[in-house]
Amino acid sequence: MSKIMIKNQIRSISLPSRSHPSTTGIEEALSKVKAINTTTGSSESVLMALAGLEELYHCTEEFLEMGLTQRVMLSDDGSEFMEEMLDGSLRLMDTCSVSRDLMAETHEHVRGVQSCVRRKKVAGGGGTDQLDAALSGYIGFRKNMRKEAKKLLGSLKKIDGGSCLSLGVNNGQQDEHVVAVIDAMRRVVSVSVSVLKSFLEFLSGRQSNIKSKLASVLKKKKDFHEENKNEMESLDFAICCSRDDLQNKLEEVEMSIDGFEKHLEGLFRRLIRTRASLLNIISH
Repeated sequence: MSKIMIKNQIRSISLPSRSHPSTTGIEEALSKVKAINTTTGSSESVLMALAGLEELYHCTEEFLEMGLTQRVMLSDDGSEFMEEMLDGSLRLMDTCSVSRDLMAETHEHVRGVQSCVRRKKVAGGGGTDQLDAALSGYIGFRKNMRKEAKKLLGSLKKIDGGSCLSLGVNNGQQDEHVVAVIDAMRRVVSVSVSVLKSFLEFLSGRQSNIKSKLASVLKKKKDFHEENKNEMESLDFAICCSRDDLQNKLEEVEMSIDGFEKHLEGLFRRLIRTRASLLNIISH
């Protein structure tokens, strides 16, 4: 049998839509998230992807409520898979929770800097010391944020959901329902990891932006920084190199933060429900 025929058989086994009606919903939600190009690093694309994850986990909740899905997960074939899903769900929840906290802290620092900028304008140029202190505090926070994002990225790499999307299809005797459930759930986790990774990379930005206040070094890279900067990077550059447009950059970042906080909160709640559904399946 040719390799092409084998791949076609695996693909047809992985998506038995008649046996699993809600798998169609998961496939559609997965396709929508995958269609979003988060590699651009823009806040719009990452926000759209996070919103797509919320919808994906809504479909996942319905999928886990199906009696057939639950029987598969409680079978001998699904026991190890359940452990994998529980571990993955916990890591995703932790990542989402810490990300929410980082956004809240960012919001606090941005508002602090904005307050100093406004007071400086009202004072007719005074209050420079306060502004410098607020900016130094923001720079220090951004460095810590980068370290935290790196830790979270490391945790995401330990999730097995995306490692073998079609694991289980090698056994010709395996029930197609088992394959369908495992395949669908692993792809949900894989896409979740991808989107959260994009978000964390958005937060991290380019390290050279705030590595120091050596504006002379950064100005040599001005042409590089003028292109493909997201809001966080633009603010970093404004702080280190030029404060002429600082207020506008702060406002842009604040708008992005509002969206991230909203969608991260929504996603976190969905992740809690999904984990609760998995635990309920085990307890029955």
